[in-house]
Amino acid sequence: GGIMLELCQTRKPRHLAAIPLRYRLIMLGFVKKLTLGEVNAKLLENGCPKLYARNFREATLIYAFSNGLSYEEWKGLQKEYDELRRRVAAVDRTLAQKTVSLANISAYVEDRSLREQSVARTIHETQVLEQKIQGLGSNQRHFQLFLLSNIHSFSTAREKTRYYFCKYLQYYLETRMEDYLAALEKHSGEKDALSELEVFRVRTVLDRKRYPVQEAREKIENSPVSLKKIYDAFHSFYFGYISQDWLQIQLDYYGNLEMLLPSEKKILAGFLRKRNPSLKKLSTDEIIALQIQKMEEEEKKQDQLFSRENRKASYQSGRSGENFLRKVLRGDLDLDRVTFIALCLFLDRQARVPPEHRTDEERLQSVLVECGFPALNPSDPCDHFFLEFMKSRDPLDLIIDEAESLALQGNNFYLYKTFLLSGSYEKSWEDLAQ
Repeated sequence: GGIMLELCQTRKPRHLAAIPLRYRLIMLGFVKKLTLGEVNAKLLENGCPKLYARNFREATLIYAFSNGLSYEEWKGLQKEYDELRRRVAAVDRTLAQKTVSLANISAYVEDRSLREQSVARTIHETQVLEQKIQGLGSNQRHFQLFLLSNIHSFSTAREKTRYYFCKYLQYYLETRMEDYLAALEKHSGEKDALSELEVFRVRTVLDRKRYPVQEAREKIENSPVSLKKIYDAFHSFYFGYISQDWLQIQLDYYGNLEMLLPSEKKILAGFLRKRNPSLKKLSTDEIIALQIQKMEEEEKKQDQLFSRENRKASYQSGRSGENFLRKVLRGDLDLDRVTFIALCLFLDRQARVPPEHRTDEERLQSVLVECGFPALNPSDPCDHFFLEFMKSRDPLDLIIDEAESLALQGNNFYLYKTFLLSGSYEKSWEDLAQ
Protein backbone atom coordinates (compact mmCIF):
# COMPACT_ATOMS: atom_id res chain seq x y z
CA GLY A 1 0.00 0.00 0.00
CA GLY A 2 0.91 3.66 -0.05
CA ILE A 3 3.00 5.51 -2.58
CA MET A 4 4.81 3.30 -5.09
CA LEU A 5 8.17 4.82 -4.23
CA GLU A 6 7.85 3.16 -0.83
CA LEU A 7 8.18 -0.17 -2.61
CA CYS A 8 11.84 0.70 -3.06
CA GLN A 9 12.24 0.26 0.69
CA THR A 10 10.96 -3.32 0.53
CA ARG A 11 14.05 -4.23 -1.56
CA LYS A 12 12.08 -6.97 -3.30
CA PRO A 13 13.29 -7.37 -6.92
CA ARG A 14 9.78 -7.77 -8.37
CA HIS A 15 8.75 -4.47 -6.76
CA LEU A 16 11.90 -2.63 -7.77
CA ALA A 17 11.65 -3.81 -11.39
CA ALA A 18 8.27 -2.09 -11.73
CA ILE A 19 9.73 1.33 -10.93
CA PRO A 20 11.72 3.30 -13.55
CA LEU A 21 15.42 3.65 -12.72
CA ARG A 22 15.24 7.42 -12.27
CA TYR A 23 12.73 7.16 -9.43
CA ARG A 24 14.61 4.29 -7.78
CA LEU A 25 17.72 6.48 -7.70
CA ILE A 26 15.77 9.36 -6.17
CA MET A 27 14.44 7.00 -3.48
CA LEU A 28 17.99 5.78 -2.92
CA GLY A 29 18.86 9.39 -2.16
CA PHE A 30 16.41 9.37 0.76
CA VAL A 31 17.54 5.96 2.00
CA LYS A 32 21.25 6.94 1.96
CA LYS A 33 20.57 10.55 3.04
CA LEU A 34 22.38 11.95 0.01
CA THR A 35 22.79 15.65 -0.69
CA LEU A 36 21.17 17.31 -3.71
CA GLY A 37 24.50 17.29 -5.54
CA GLU A 38 24.99 13.59 -4.87
CA VAL A 39 21.47 12.72 -6.06
CA ASN A 40 21.90 14.69 -9.29
CA ALA A 41 25.31 13.09 -9.86
CA LYS A 42 23.78 9.62 -9.44
CA LEU A 43 21.03 10.45 -11.93
CA LEU A 44 23.42 11.78 -14.58
CA GLU A 45 25.86 8.88 -14.11
CA ASN A 46 23.04 6.47 -14.91
CA GLY A 47 21.81 8.35 -17.98
CA CYS A 48 18.84 10.00 -16.25
CA PRO A 49 17.95 13.72 -16.26
CA LYS A 50 18.75 15.46 -13.00
CA LEU A 51 16.06 17.00 -10.79
CA TYR A 52 14.35 19.89 -12.54
CA ALA A 53 13.61 23.02 -10.50
CA ARG A 54 10.72 24.23 -12.66
CA ASN A 55 8.72 21.04 -12.20
CA PHE A 56 6.69 21.76 -9.07
CA ARG A 57 7.06 18.31 -7.54
CA GLU A 58 10.77 18.10 -8.30
CA ALA A 59 11.25 21.57 -6.81
CA THR A 60 10.03 20.07 -3.51
CA LEU A 61 12.60 17.27 -3.93
CA ILE A 62 15.34 19.86 -4.47
CA TYR A 63 14.21 21.56 -1.25
CA ALA A 64 14.10 18.23 0.60
CA PHE A 65 17.59 17.10 -0.41
CA SER A 66 19.01 20.59 0.19
CA ASN A 67 17.75 20.52 3.78
CA GLY A 68 18.21 16.86 4.65
CA LEU A 69 14.49 16.10 4.94
CA SER A 70 13.42 12.49 5.34
CA TYR A 71 11.18 10.73 2.87
CA GLU A 72 8.21 11.05 5.25
CA GLU A 73 8.83 14.79 5.61
CA TRP A 74 8.95 15.18 1.82
CA LYS A 75 5.66 13.28 1.53
CA GLY A 76 4.15 15.79 3.93
CA LEU A 77 5.23 18.62 1.61
CA GLN A 78 3.49 16.89 -1.30
CA LYS A 79 0.15 16.73 0.47
CA GLU A 80 0.45 20.33 1.66
CA TYR A 81 1.07 21.65 -1.85
CA ASP A 82 -1.39 19.53 -3.87
CA GLU A 83 -3.61 22.54 -4.58
CA LEU A 84 -0.66 24.66 -5.74
CA ARG A 85 0.40 21.89 -8.13
CA ARG A 86 -3.06 21.87 -9.68
CA ARG A 87 -2.79 25.62 -10.23
CA VAL A 88 0.57 25.16 -11.99
CA ALA A 89 -1.00 22.75 -14.48
CA ALA A 90 -3.26 25.55 -15.76
CA VAL A 91 -0.64 28.32 -15.96
CA ASP A 92 1.29 27.88 -19.20
CA ARG A 93 -0.77 27.12 -22.31
CA THR A 94 1.14 29.37 -24.73
CA LEU A 95 1.12 26.81 -27.55
CA ALA A 96 -2.06 25.00 -26.51
CA GLN A 97 -4.27 26.06 -29.41
CA LYS A 98 -5.37 23.50 -31.97
CA THR A 99 -3.11 24.92 -34.67
CA VAL A 100 0.29 26.51 -34.12
CA SER A 101 1.92 29.14 -36.34
CA LEU A 102 5.49 30.37 -36.72
CA ALA A 103 4.33 33.57 -35.03
CA ASN A 104 3.17 31.54 -31.99
CA ILE A 105 6.45 29.62 -31.80
CA SER A 106 8.51 32.81 -32.19
CA ALA A 107 6.51 34.51 -29.42
CA TYR A 108 7.11 31.55 -27.12
CA VAL A 109 10.86 31.59 -27.79
CA GLU A 110 11.08 35.38 -27.54
CA ASP A 111 9.25 35.37 -24.23
CA ARG A 112 11.84 32.96 -22.81
CA SER A 113 14.95 34.63 -24.25
CA LEU A 114 17.09 37.60 -23.42
CA ARG A 115 18.26 39.83 -26.23
CA GLU A 116 21.87 40.87 -26.14
CA GLN A 117 23.44 42.37 -29.25
CA SER A 118 20.81 40.67 -31.43
CA VAL A 119 21.74 37.22 -30.10
CA ALA A 120 19.07 35.21 -28.31
CA ARG A 121 20.21 33.81 -24.99
CA THR A 122 18.05 31.58 -22.84
CA ILE A 123 16.89 32.98 -19.56
CA HIS A 124 18.61 30.90 -16.90
CA GLU A 125 15.40 30.67 -14.92
CA THR A 126 15.84 27.02 -14.02
CA GLN A 127 19.29 27.58 -12.48
CA VAL A 128 18.08 30.68 -10.66
CA LEU A 129 15.11 28.83 -9.17
CA GLU A 130 17.30 25.92 -8.07
CA GLN A 131 19.82 28.23 -6.41
CA LYS A 132 17.07 30.16 -4.60
CA ILE A 133 15.42 26.95 -3.37
CA GLN A 134 18.75 25.71 -2.02
CA GLY A 135 19.29 29.00 -0.20
CA LEU A 136 15.90 29.15 1.53
CA GLY A 137 16.98 27.24 4.59
CA SER A 138 14.87 24.78 6.57
CA ASN A 139 11.98 27.15 7.36
CA GLN A 140 9.12 25.59 5.39
CA ARG A 141 7.05 28.76 5.69
CA HIS A 142 9.71 30.56 3.62
CA PHE A 143 9.54 27.75 1.06
CA GLN A 144 5.77 28.03 0.85
CA LEU A 145 5.94 31.80 0.29
CA PHE A 146 8.62 31.27 -2.36
CA LEU A 147 6.40 28.83 -4.29
CA LEU A 148 3.42 31.17 -4.12
CA SER A 149 5.38 34.19 -5.32
CA ASN A 150 6.98 32.24 -8.20
CA ILE A 151 3.97 30.18 -9.28
CA HIS A 152 4.26 31.35 -12.91
CA SER A 153 7.84 30.09 -13.14
CA PHE A 154 6.76 26.47 -12.73
CA SER A 155 5.56 24.13 -15.45
CA THR A 156 4.27 20.59 -15.81
CA ALA A 157 6.79 20.02 -18.64
CA ARG A 158 10.59 20.23 -18.66
CA GLU A 159 10.46 23.74 -20.00
CA LYS A 160 14.12 23.99 -21.04
CA THR A 161 13.85 20.98 -23.37
CA ARG A 162 10.66 22.37 -24.85
CA TYR A 163 12.31 25.77 -25.29
CA TYR A 164 15.28 24.40 -27.23
CA PHE A 165 13.06 22.23 -29.41
CA CYS A 166 10.96 25.30 -30.26
CA LYS A 167 14.10 27.35 -30.90
CA TYR A 168 15.43 24.82 -33.41
CA LEU A 169 11.99 24.48 -34.96
CA GLN A 170 11.69 28.26 -35.29
CA TYR A 171 15.02 28.45 -37.13
CA TYR A 172 14.04 25.56 -39.42
CA LEU A 173 10.78 27.29 -40.36
CA GLU A 174 12.32 30.75 -40.72
CA THR A 175 14.98 29.62 -43.19
CA ARG A 176 12.30 28.20 -45.47
CA MET A 177 10.26 31.37 -45.25
CA GLU A 178 13.29 33.62 -45.88
CA ASP A 179 14.33 31.55 -48.92
CA TYR A 180 10.91 32.07 -50.45
CA LEU A 181 10.81 35.80 -49.64
CA ALA A 182 14.28 36.30 -51.14
CA ALA A 183 13.17 34.55 -54.34
CA LEU A 184 9.99 36.64 -54.36
CA GLU A 185 11.97 39.85 -54.09
CA LYS A 186 14.40 38.81 -56.84
CA HIS A 187 11.64 37.47 -59.13
CA SER A 188 13.75 34.35 -59.49
CA GLY A 189 13.39 30.76 -58.22
CA GLU A 190 9.99 31.37 -56.65
CA LYS A 191 8.58 28.00 -57.73
CA ASP A 192 11.38 25.98 -56.14
CA ALA A 193 11.30 28.09 -52.97
CA LEU A 194 7.52 27.69 -52.78
CA SER A 195 7.88 23.90 -52.74
CA GLU A 196 9.86 24.26 -49.50
CA LEU A 197 6.87 25.94 -47.86
CA GLU A 198 4.97 22.66 -47.57
CA VAL A 199 5.66 22.81 -43.84
CA PHE A 200 3.23 25.76 -43.77
CA ARG A 201 -0.44 25.50 -44.73
CA VAL A 202 -0.17 28.55 -46.94
CA ARG A 203 1.00 27.31 -50.30
CA THR A 204 -2.45 27.44 -51.93
CA VAL A 205 -2.87 31.07 -50.85
CA LEU A 206 0.52 32.08 -52.26
CA ASP A 207 -0.17 30.18 -55.49
CA ARG A 208 -3.27 32.25 -56.24
CA LYS A 209 -1.63 35.64 -56.13
CA ARG A 210 1.79 37.25 -56.05
CA TYR A 211 1.89 39.22 -52.81
CA PRO A 212 4.31 42.02 -51.83
CA VAL A 213 7.18 40.65 -49.71
CA GLN A 214 5.95 42.05 -46.38
CA GLU A 215 2.40 40.83 -46.92
CA ALA A 216 3.67 37.39 -47.93
CA ARG A 217 5.78 37.29 -44.77
CA GLU A 218 2.75 38.02 -42.58
CA LYS A 219 0.67 35.33 -44.30
CA ILE A 220 3.41 32.74 -43.83
CA GLU A 221 4.14 33.67 -40.21
CA ASN A 222 0.48 33.44 -39.24
CA SER A 223 -0.43 30.33 -41.23
CA PRO A 224 -0.75 26.97 -39.40
CA VAL A 225 2.43 24.89 -39.31
CA SER A 226 2.01 21.38 -40.75
CA LEU A 227 3.37 19.12 -38.02
CA LYS A 228 2.66 16.13 -40.23
CA LYS A 229 4.97 17.44 -42.95
CA ILE A 230 7.68 18.09 -40.36
CA TYR A 231 7.35 14.60 -38.94
CA ASP A 232 7.38 13.05 -42.42
CA ALA A 233 10.56 14.99 -43.24
CA PHE A 234 12.15 13.83 -39.96
CA HIS A 235 11.16 10.23 -40.67
CA SER A 236 12.59 10.38 -44.18
CA PHE A 237 15.78 12.05 -42.96
CA TYR A 238 16.70 9.20 -40.62
CA PHE A 239 14.78 6.21 -41.95
CA GLY A 240 13.65 6.86 -45.52
CA TYR A 241 16.62 5.19 -47.17
CA ILE A 242 16.79 2.07 -45.00
CA SER A 243 13.33 1.19 -43.72
CA GLN A 244 12.36 -0.99 -46.67
CA ASP A 245 15.52 -3.09 -46.34
CA TRP A 246 15.84 -3.15 -42.57
CA LEU A 247 14.04 -6.41 -41.78
CA GLN A 248 15.35 -7.99 -44.97
CA ILE A 249 18.90 -7.50 -43.69
CA GLN A 250 18.00 -9.28 -40.48
CA LEU A 251 16.11 -11.96 -42.35
CA ASP A 252 19.13 -12.54 -44.60
CA TYR A 253 21.24 -12.95 -41.49
CA TYR A 254 18.93 -15.36 -39.68
CA GLY A 255 16.83 -16.45 -42.66
CA ASN A 256 18.23 -19.87 -43.59
CA LEU A 257 17.90 -21.42 -40.16
CA GLU A 258 18.54 -24.89 -41.51
CA MET A 259 22.13 -23.80 -42.08
CA LEU A 260 22.63 -22.76 -38.44
CA LEU A 261 24.46 -25.12 -36.14
CA PRO A 262 22.41 -26.66 -33.31
CA SER A 263 24.39 -24.59 -30.82
CA GLU A 264 23.57 -21.40 -32.75
CA LYS A 265 19.88 -22.29 -32.82
CA LYS A 266 19.97 -22.88 -29.09
CA ILE A 267 21.57 -19.49 -28.42
CA LEU A 268 19.05 -17.66 -30.61
CA ALA A 269 16.11 -19.50 -29.01
CA GLY A 270 17.45 -18.73 -25.54
CA PHE A 271 17.67 -15.05 -26.39
CA LEU A 272 14.05 -15.06 -27.64
CA ARG A 273 12.85 -16.84 -24.48
CA LYS A 274 14.39 -14.11 -22.33
CA ARG A 275 12.57 -11.46 -24.31
CA ASN A 276 9.25 -13.36 -24.21
CA PRO A 277 8.60 -15.61 -21.16
CA SER A 278 5.55 -17.16 -22.89
CA LEU A 279 8.00 -19.07 -25.13
CA LYS A 280 9.60 -20.96 -22.25
CA LYS A 281 7.64 -24.18 -22.85
CA LEU A 282 8.38 -24.29 -26.59
CA SER A 283 11.25 -26.21 -28.14
CA THR A 284 14.15 -24.52 -29.87
CA ASP A 285 12.85 -25.44 -33.34
CA GLU A 286 9.33 -24.23 -32.52
CA ILE A 287 10.61 -20.88 -31.26
CA ILE A 288 12.78 -20.30 -34.33
CA ALA A 289 9.93 -21.25 -36.68
CA LEU A 290 7.68 -18.72 -34.92
CA GLN A 291 10.37 -16.05 -35.20
CA ILE A 292 10.76 -16.58 -38.93
CA GLN A 293 6.98 -16.33 -39.37
CA LYS A 294 6.91 -13.14 -37.30
CA MET A 295 9.73 -11.57 -39.30
CA GLU A 296 8.04 -12.41 -42.58
CA GLU A 297 4.79 -10.83 -41.36
CA GLU A 298 6.65 -7.73 -40.18
CA GLU A 299 8.41 -7.49 -43.52
CA LYS A 300 5.05 -7.50 -45.32
CA LYS A 301 3.76 -4.76 -43.01
CA GLN A 302 6.85 -2.68 -43.74
CA ASP A 303 6.40 -3.16 -47.47
CA GLN A 304 2.80 -1.93 -47.17
CA LEU A 305 3.74 0.95 -44.88
CA PHE A 306 6.42 2.33 -47.16
CA SER A 307 4.71 1.57 -50.45
CA ARG A 308 4.23 4.78 -52.42
CA GLU A 309 0.79 3.61 -53.46
CA ASN A 310 -0.36 3.08 -49.87
CA ARG A 311 -1.13 6.66 -48.91
CA LYS A 312 -3.41 5.64 -46.05
CA ALA A 313 -0.65 3.74 -44.24
CA SER A 314 1.81 6.59 -44.67
CA TYR A 315 -0.83 9.04 -43.46
CA GLN A 316 -1.50 7.02 -40.31
CA SER A 317 2.22 6.75 -39.63
CA GLY A 318 2.54 10.50 -40.01
CA ARG A 319 -0.42 11.18 -37.76
CA SER A 320 1.19 9.42 -34.80
CA GLY A 321 4.29 11.61 -35.17
CA GLU A 322 2.16 14.69 -35.79
CA ASN A 323 0.21 14.12 -32.58
CA PHE A 324 3.41 13.55 -30.66
CA LEU A 325 4.92 16.84 -31.84
CA ARG A 326 1.69 18.66 -30.95
CA LYS A 327 1.84 17.29 -27.39
CA VAL A 328 5.46 18.39 -27.05
CA LEU A 329 4.61 21.92 -28.19
CA ARG A 330 1.70 22.06 -25.77
CA GLY A 331 3.88 20.96 -22.88
CA ASP A 332 1.95 17.71 -22.39
CA LEU A 333 4.99 15.49 -23.02
CA ASP A 334 8.70 15.69 -22.21
CA LEU A 335 11.15 14.65 -24.91
CA ASP A 336 13.50 11.83 -23.97
CA ARG A 337 17.20 12.50 -24.54
CA VAL A 338 17.69 10.47 -27.76
CA THR A 339 14.55 11.87 -29.43
CA PHE A 340 15.53 15.39 -28.37
CA ILE A 341 19.03 15.08 -29.89
CA ALA A 342 17.69 13.48 -33.07
CA LEU A 343 15.08 16.22 -33.57
CA CYS A 344 17.51 19.06 -32.90
CA LEU A 345 20.13 17.71 -35.31
CA PHE A 346 17.49 17.07 -37.98
CA LEU A 347 16.10 20.62 -37.70
CA ASP A 348 19.62 22.05 -37.61
CA ARG A 349 20.79 20.20 -40.74
CA GLN A 350 17.59 20.84 -42.66
CA ALA A 351 17.76 24.58 -41.97
CA ARG A 352 20.50 24.65 -44.67
CA VAL A 353 22.82 26.87 -42.66
CA PRO A 354 26.51 27.10 -43.64
CA PRO A 355 28.64 24.31 -42.06
CA GLU A 356 30.44 26.79 -39.78
CA HIS A 357 27.10 27.78 -38.20
CA ARG A 358 25.78 24.27 -37.63
CA THR A 359 25.38 22.73 -34.20
CA ASP A 360 28.64 21.06 -33.22
CA GLU A 361 29.72 18.96 -30.25
CA GLU A 362 30.42 21.96 -28.01
CA ARG A 363 27.04 23.54 -28.74
CA LEU A 364 25.09 20.31 -28.28
CA GLN A 365 26.92 19.54 -25.05
CA SER A 366 25.95 22.92 -23.62
CA VAL A 367 22.31 22.45 -24.68
CA LEU A 368 22.13 18.99 -23.05
CA VAL A 369 23.61 20.31 -19.80
CA GLU A 370 21.16 23.25 -19.85
CA CYS A 371 18.30 20.77 -20.18
CA GLY A 372 19.56 18.63 -17.29
CA PHE A 373 20.46 15.68 -19.55
CA PRO A 374 23.72 13.71 -19.27
CA ALA A 375 26.45 15.11 -21.52
CA LEU A 376 27.50 13.20 -24.65
CA ASN A 377 29.66 10.19 -23.83
CA PRO A 378 31.92 9.03 -26.70
CA SER A 379 32.05 5.51 -25.25
CA ASP A 380 28.26 5.14 -25.53
CA PRO A 381 27.41 3.71 -29.01
CA CYS A 382 24.41 5.98 -29.55
CA ASP A 383 26.27 9.11 -28.40
CA HIS A 384 29.23 8.10 -30.55
CA PHE A 385 26.90 7.91 -33.56
CA PHE A 386 25.62 11.45 -32.90
CA LEU A 387 29.17 12.76 -32.49
CA GLU A 388 30.19 11.21 -35.81
CA PHE A 389 26.98 12.48 -37.40
CA MET A 390 27.81 16.09 -36.51
CA LYS A 391 31.27 15.75 -38.08
CA SER A 392 30.18 13.82 -41.16
CA ARG A 393 30.13 15.45 -44.59
CA ASP A 394 27.74 12.75 -45.77
CA PRO A 395 25.40 11.81 -42.92
CA LEU A 396 23.28 9.68 -45.28
CA ASP A 397 26.14 7.21 -45.80
CA LEU A 398 26.87 7.21 -42.08
CA ILE A 399 23.25 6.37 -41.21
CA ILE A 400 23.06 3.55 -43.76
CA ASP A 401 26.39 2.03 -42.69
CA GLU A 402 25.50 2.20 -39.01
CA ALA A 403 21.99 0.78 -39.50
CA GLU A 404 23.26 -2.10 -41.64
CA SER A 405 26.03 -2.89 -39.17
CA LEU A 406 23.58 -3.02 -36.27
CA ALA A 407 21.04 -5.05 -38.25
CA LEU A 408 23.66 -7.64 -39.15
CA GLN A 409 24.33 -8.02 -35.43
CA GLY A 410 20.61 -8.56 -34.85
CA ASN A 411 20.19 -5.13 -33.26
CA ASN A 412 17.91 -2.20 -34.07
CA PHE A 413 19.10 1.26 -35.01
CA TYR A 414 19.61 3.71 -32.13
CA LEU A 415 16.54 5.69 -33.16
CA TYR A 416 14.30 2.63 -33.38
CA LYS A 417 12.30 3.77 -30.33
CA THR A 418 12.27 7.46 -31.17
CA PHE A 419 9.23 9.07 -29.51
CA LEU A 420 8.32 5.87 -27.63
CA LEU A 421 10.55 6.65 -24.64
CA SER A 422 9.23 10.18 -24.20
CA GLY A 423 6.57 10.81 -21.61
CA SER A 424 5.31 13.28 -19.05
CA TYR A 425 7.38 13.65 -15.89
CA GLU A 426 4.32 15.05 -14.14
CA LYS A 427 2.25 12.04 -15.23
CA SER A 428 5.00 9.68 -14.05
CA TRP A 429 4.94 11.26 -10.60
CA GLU A 430 1.15 11.01 -10.50
CA ASP A 431 1.30 7.31 -11.43
CA LEU A 432 3.87 6.64 -8.73
CA ALA A 433 1.73 8.42 -6.16
CA GLN A 434 -1.34 6.23 -6.79
